Amino acid sequence: MRVFLLSVLMAFFTFANANTVLGSVEKLEGNVKVKNEGSIKKSKVVSGLEIKAGDLITTAKKASVLIKLRDGSSVVLDASSSVHFSSDNFIEQQDGKIFYKITSRDAKNSLKIKTPFAIIGIKGTTFVVNATENASVTLKEGLIGIKSIKEEFELYRKKVQEEFNNYVSDQQSEFEKYKNEQNKYAVAESTKEFDLEAGNRVSFNGQKVNEDAWSKEDEAEFERFEKLINAMK
Repeated sequence: MRVFLLSVLMAFFTFANANTVLGSVEKLEGNVKVKNEGSIKKSKVVSGLEIKAGDLITTAKKASVLIKLRDGSSVVLDASSSVHFSSDNFIEQQDGKIFYKITSRDAKNSLKIKTPFAIIGIKGTTFVVNATENASVTLKEGLIGIKSIKEEFELYRKKVQEEFNNYVSDQQSEFEKYKNEQNKYAVAESTKEFDLEAGNRVSFNGQKVNEDAWSKEDEAEFERFEKLINAMK
């Protein structure tokens, strides 16, 4: 009898969780699909669609979607991206490039984002996660924690000396450029997790992680996402 009651309760909580509304689709462009928890087929996403726990959202080529979470946070999927909304506090980014603008949260309600290369813990910040072949995380505001889902990272922190900010000149040989490229990083440290501060990005190559300051390309990327949000409002 106890086993039966436990099974009923588990089924009830699973059903209740699957029907928890986490947010809604603010606007979209192109072909965007949703696969609900327990479903085997994908359905077309329309503006105003409620996002529930267990939903998998995918965008096709040249498609994008703006999702507003219940707390006012914004999640923008770029083309060829996919994300699984597990709960209020856990998101799994499976592929593509996604812009996150997360409102301030306390430690109890902090958000975790699982990617193929790491778990990102945040309380309130703005950043972009690239889960493609050229995996990276770029942080605009706040502070995030990055934790390995495998063994320890081989973390190469950037050097902050000014001499390394402008080390490349047109007169250098390719070998000299290579040597200087290596010198802009501090000695590697082995760590299971680390913090990333605003204005920096980290790129992932397996367990090797390089930290760099923002580039003009990174700044342009954030501007593109911000314009995308404004255009879709």
